[in-house]
Amino acid sequence: MCHRVALAICASVLFSGLFPPGLRGQEDSANQTPVRGSLIEDRAARKLVEAGDARYEADETKKAVEIWQSVIERYPRSRVRFEAHMRLGTFFLERDRAFEKARVQFEAVTDEANRDEEQRAEATLKMGICFYEARNFGKCFQVMRDVIERFPVSENVNQAYYYIGLGHFQLQHYSRAIAALEKVGTALSSDDRQVRKVEAGKRLFVKIEDADLAATEQGEPIKVRCEASSGDVETVLCYPVGRNVRIVLGSITTRLGRPLPENGSLEVKGDDRVKVTYVDQHTADKQLNRETLHEVAVVGDALVTITDGAFSETLQGVVLGKTVNVQASDPDRDLTDDADTLTAVLEVHRAKTDAELEAEAIAALNASDDAPALANVDEAGQPQLNPLKRIDQVTIEMTEAAITRAVGGADVAYDDAAADAELATNDAAATAGDAPDDETIHSGVFRATIPLTRADQAIADDAVLQALPGDIVRLVYVDQTNTTDGPREVRVDAKCIEGNLGGVRITQSQIADGELRIKTRLKTADALTNIGNRYKEFGLKDNARAKYDQALTLCEEIMAEARQLGGRLLEETYVQLWRIYFEMDRLELAAAMAQRLQRDFPNSGFVDDALLQLADVARKQGDRNRAIGVYSRLVNMESSQLRGEAQFGIAECYRELADAATGAQATQIYDRAFQEYKKVFDRFPESGRVGEAVAQMANYYYRQQDYARAIDTFENVLTNYPDAKFLDVILFNYGRCLYRMDRKGEARRRFDQLIGDYPESPLAADAKQISEALAKAGM
Repeated sequence: MCHRVALAICASVLFSGLFPPGLRGQEDSANQTPVRGSLIEDRAARKLVEAGDARYEADETKKAVEIWQSVIERYPRSRVRFEAHMRLGTFFLERDRAFEKARVQFEAVTDEANRDEEQRAEATLKMGICFYEARNFGKCFQVMRDVIERFPVSENVNQAYYYIGLGHFQLQHYSRAIAALEKVGTALSSDDRQVRKVEAGKRLFVKIEDADLAATEQGEPIKVRCEASSGDVETVLCYPVGRNVRIVLGSITTRLGRPLPENGSLEVKGDDRVKVTYVDQHTADKQLNRETLHEVAVVGDALVTITDGAFSETLQGVVLGKTVNVQASDPDRDLTDDADTLTAVLEVHRAKTDAELEAEAIAALNASDDAPALANVDEAGQPQLNPLKRIDQVTIEMTEAAITRAVGGADVAYDDAAADAELATNDAAATAGDAPDDETIHSGVFRATIPLTRADQAIADDAVLQALPGDIVRLVYVDQTNTTDGPREVRVDAKCIEGNLGGVRITQSQIADGELRIKTRLKTADALTNIGNRYKEFGLKDNARAKYDQALTLCEEIMAEARQLGGRLLEETYVQLWRIYFEMDRLELAAAMAQRLQRDFPNSGFVDDALLQLADVARKQGDRNRAIGVYSRLVNMESSQLRGEAQFGIAECYRELADAATGAQATQIYDRAFQEYKKVFDRFPESGRVGEAVAQMANYYYRQQDYARAIDTFENVLTNYPDAKFLDVILFNYGRCLYRMDRKGEARRRFDQLIGDYPESPLAADAKQISEALAKAGM
């Protein structure tokens, strides 16, 4: 049988929200051919985007949003507009929690005019996240499936499976949630398929694809040998990924250190190579027990910082008359058991005068007679004119620091930039006394200190930096070996100041601004409500009630002040109160708050949500005629994204009315319900409720004994709507239709599918009895 061994290095957390996703891949998209618009437009648009980024980092979010919006308005043909859309979408999604506004921005990025496929994949994923956060799980499933089908080699496929699993968990479809979550991590992007480098301190992943593994006993791990050239040897246990028994995945942490074989962690040093060996017991060319070897180099991505005297906090300023403390983390420069060294450069830069800049600009324009407009620009279209000039420069030697942590009773040096959470997985394997005392130095962290004095002119070769207030001290280090294809220069700047960078101690914290206080309490109430929802999902009703009460108290305390301020804050307070009341099952109060929101803020983006929930409350209370009226109002709101949900709600109300009726009246109402479900399919094909509507249409055909049309409809749902609700009911009725058409063998297979895929379904017991009866009959 054929097989393949593939390695992937996990250098970051899979689901991260530390930075706006729109900031990722910026350099890649910038190097692609623009769809339309000139290089000059792209350059100007990019400057505006960066200006918005600077405002965002300075927490001037309102100004940042205005700048990003101006990029779209002023440069509608530039490819950089897609970056602005991504930043706006990320802001509305993560900071403003305005999911519909965010979705519109991400949808603009998915346009085929955008040639950056990875950016389109990420934008599509973010659209699905908007639907998930808005609890529109049906539409979320549809968009996430679109990510999986349209961008199969994107790293976003893993996140799509993740959100599909979370959505099914929220809907209490646990078997489907498990099936989706099992697929997280199984999709490798094209960049991950054959990794030739592993970063010291990060986790090394081993993936094996071998058809022979299908014959392995369930639960039995596949052993892979990892051997570092410095001497450490570890065994990695690989396990099947989900239900695919032909693919196994395993991992092991790596860290700098003296070799300690079979301790659960692979100790490496900077110039190591790691050999990964897998024994294929039966190959495609009929060879037995052939070793398959894959080799990776140990590297490290350098990080440089300017710190305080204790090397504990990063600084953005340095004080004239004191020392500059610099630190570089580069694991692959740890080559021996002693303190290793590396070389870096410290520079002082000063702003050029206007006269100097003007002279350089004139020289740049004269540099190219053929294309003066493009003279002195780099590959990204940015001008090469540097507003700073170098005043002083000192070459420094940085020495590896001894940083230790306790592992199994011994002090073992480690890279403090590595993820402790990853290392902790295997620390338990080491027991006290297993490792002898280790006095070697393997931190991969290098430090140096150099004096900084105030002087207008630099003194050459004096090992001291001379600078003035306002100058920039820059640490420059060339990282020769890293995870990229070649050397990379890393740098960090700090501004020269006079005075002292003493610590600031906060002795009392009081929020004086009323608007800020309300915003803070609203966020706290929202967090408490979400915690209460999690408790409720797990059946911890008392804990949930306590959190809801806390959230309600916070909102009631700020209501009077919110009324005085009015506007957006009062609107958000109404929304939060309505959600809390709804989760607490205080439906009358929830309905009253939704009506107040609709009355006081008729143009609010939450009105359609309020109408939908108002109708849901009426339906839950049994007032279905009133619910139909409210749903109908929402269906008539042309701009609402919830019209499909409302149409489905109308159909559900008629079905429930039919269930409560008898005789000819019931038949008549079932006919009306069928027509309302059909409207969901005909008028709102993009709605997340289409699958459920089609399933109800199939049930109608079943009741009418039109089994052939029912079977066709069931097949449509199972094929095209794998995330629809009540698939267990669909399979059960599908089996009953086949049985009545005397296709009993096929009927038994459908009942068995229900038992296997939905063992927690209340129909599973009946399906098992029918299947066993059919088996006894030889079907």
